[in-house]
Amino acid sequence: MKWYFASRTRHKKKLAKTTDFLESIGENVLSEWVNIKLFTSYEQNLSEVHKFSRRIVKSLLDTDVLVLISDPGGTDMFIELGVCLALKEFSNNNRLYIVGEYSKRSLMQLHPTIIHVNNLEGVFRAEGINYEGFNVPQFI
Repeated sequence: MKWYFASRTRHKKKLAKTTDFLESIGENVLSEWVNIKLFTSYEQNLSEVHKFSRRIVKSLLDTDVLVLISDPGGTDMFIELGVCLALKEFSNNNRLYIVGEYSKRSLMQLHPTIIHVNNLEGVFRAEGINYEGFNVPQFI
C-alpha cells in the first residue's frame, strides 16, 4: 500500500520512525516531506517550492491510505486532506484517517468517508498492519 502522512512539522521525527517501520515491512510511504529539510522561506524559494508542491499533489493522488495527525493548528495538512477527499469522491479507492483529539473541529473533518481513530494503533489495526515489536509513536 502507498501511505501519506499529513501533519504539523513538529511530528517529523515520530513520522520518520513510522515511515521506517512501514517500509521495513514492505509498505511504501509517499510523504517525502518527513525525511527532508523543508524551506525556511517559501516565498524566497518559489521555484523549488512550486516543484515540491506539485510532487506532493502527485503523491497524494497516488495514495491508498492518508493519515492526518490532528493538531489544534496547521495549514498544509488540511489541503492534503482536501486533495484526498476529492480523490475519494471520484475513485473511492483510498482510505482516510484522522488520528487524535482534534479530529472533529471542522465541516470537512466530519466528511462521512473519514475514519476517526484515537491513535496510530487504530490505523494499523484497521489496515491489518502487524505492529508488534514497534514502539508506535503517540501524538498529543
